[in-house]
Order: sequence, then C-alpha cells, then structure tokens
Amino acid sequence: MNNRYLAFAVAFLLLTAWMLRAFVPGIVWGAVFAISLWPLFDQLNRRFARRLRNPALLFSAMFLIVFLLPLAYVVYDLVDLYRAGTLFMTKNQEGIIPVPAFVEHLPFATKVDALWEEYVAHSSGPLETLNLLSNKQLGTWLSSAALQVSSALVSALCMLVSLYFMLKNGAYVRDHYAATLTHWFSEKSVGIVNRGVAALRGTINGVILIGLVEGALLAIPLVLAGVKSGLLLGLAAGLLGVIPLVMPALIIPGILYLYLEGQVGYAATMSLDLLLVWVVFENIIKPSLISNSVKVNPFLILLGLIGGLQVLGPVGLFIGPAIVSMSAGMAQDLLIRADTTQASDTS
Repeated sequence: MNNRYLAFAVAFLLLTAWMLRAFVPGIVWGAVFAISLWPLFDQLNRRFARRLRNPALLFSAMFLIVFLLPLAYVVYDLVDLYRAGTLFMTKNQEGIIPVPAFVEHLPFATKVDALWEEYVAHSSGPLETLNLLSNKQLGTWLSSAALQVSSALVSALCMLVSLYFMLKNGAYVRDHYAATLTHWFSEKSVGIVNRGVAALRGTINGVILIGLVEGALLAIPLVLAGVKSGLLLGLAAGLLGVIPLVMPALIIPGILYLYLEGQVGYAATMSLDLLLVWVVFENIIKPSLISNSVKVNPFLILLGLIGGLQVLGPVGLFIGPAIVSMSAGMAQDLLIRADTTQASDTS
C-alpha cells in the first residue's frame, strides 16, 4: 500500500476521532463490554442462530435490562432518600434538630452545642454551611453535577448502541483481525492482543464478581441493623472498593451511626466485616484472582487498576490491567530476543 495513502487514512481516522471525542467514552465502554461478553454471545449465537433473526439486538436488549434494573433501584433509593430528607426539613423549620446526646461528653461541649445550634439545628443551617464552605459555589456545583448526569446518560446510550453494532459485526472482526495485525505488525502482535483481551475479560470478572460478593457481605449487617439504604451502601462500597479508601469512606460513617444509635453489637460486627472484606478480599483475593487470568504479578495488577482509574477514569479499571499485561508480554518477548541474540553472538 502507498505510504502516502496510509498517512492520508491515518489523518482522517484521527480527524474522525477528534470530531467524535464527546462520544469516545461511550464507544470505549461499549467495546469493553462487547469484548468481555463476546464468548457468551458467540456461544448463544451458534446454538440459536437458526431461530433468531437478529441475535445482537436480542442480546443488547437483555444487557439493557440487566443494566437498567440495578440503575432503577439506585434511582428509586436516591429519590426516596431525597423525599425523606425534604419531609424532615419541612417539619423542622423552627430548628428542632436536637443536639446529639454524645456531644455533652465531648471536650468544649458548650462551644460545640452553640455551633450546632447556629449551623445545624435549623433546617436551613446545613445548606447555608455547605454554601459557606464552598465559597458560595454550591449552586454552581449543583449545576455542574446536573451537566455530568446528562453527559453520563448520553454516554450510556452511546455505549448500548456501540455494543449492538460491535456484537453484530464481531464475527467479521474475529475472522480478520489476526491477518490484519500480522500484515501491519507481526505475528507476535496477535499473541499480545489476545493476551490483552484475556486480561480484560479476567479483570471484568474479578472486579464485578468479587465486588458483588464484597457488597453483599458489607450490606448484610447494614440491612439487618435497619440502616436506610443499607443494601445500596454495601453494594456501592463493594463495587467501588478498588478505588483506594473509598470502601472505608463509605462504610465507616455507617459504623459510627450504628454506634451512636446504641447498636454497639452491629457496629462491632460491621467493623470486623469491613476489616475482613477490605484487607482479605480487596487486597489479597481480588488481585490474585485477576492475576491468575492475566498471568501477571498481583502487585502489577493492583498498580494497573489504580493507574488506569487515575488516567482513564472508571473504564481504566478494566483497561489498565490489560495494558499492563500486554506490556509485560512485550517486555518478556524483548528479553527473550535479547538473550537469543546474545547467545548467537557468543556462539
């Protein structure tokens, strides 16, 4: 192929990517889920191909249902929390939010009591305090949050559409990607890409499946203790636990709430549960499970998870370990090649 045409094609591909940059997150998420779900889709497609006209559409619809059910529960729970909070604020316009009993046992209890009465006791107090702490930017923050929510909805729609077309045309990519990589790069590049795909699937299984187990373990004591939205809180802590310190940041306030409410037994159980899940499951079992699929040192996997999240955002949780795995495979090939070259020179 003419090198000028190659440069021309690359330039237009880059131009297209720049033009569609607002939709890139959704397309990347669609690719991540398409790659991870392809073995299941391919197996179902082969078994029911004669009965289904458009298996990609059916599979995408099933994914949408599975995706929307937890999301609908989260929205319902948040709306319920908002309704309960609004009702509480409405009933406490005259400043009836009492000072907690534990305040009188604190040092400088009189000053703490006065601060509570000024900034917390009245229903408008917490909002005014937040506005002061944010340098009177609370309204701007809320507007920015609304824009982010709308952007997330657009990305979710783009993800679903991308998932459908990637599944529909996945067979063509599967049949031609190896020849394409071999033509432009080398045969070794096919093995590296396959390694990255296996790492991506192993990471998704590890992060999501172990995250659901962790969330269930954290949610059980909260639900039994009657904590509002305990199930949502536990699942969120489990799925987001790979982000450093997010799990204890979500669970420790619940533990303090149980302790201050006098449910010391549940608070102690929750503390032990958090210690078990955070130390054992999150920092030992999850990296080990992912490393068995990725075939890379668990420490490198942990760095890939955190680094990918920091650089690429949430999707980096899955792409990061895949990049680390591919880099490790290429480094291993280079070291083997260097050893072979040195041995041939010696002989």
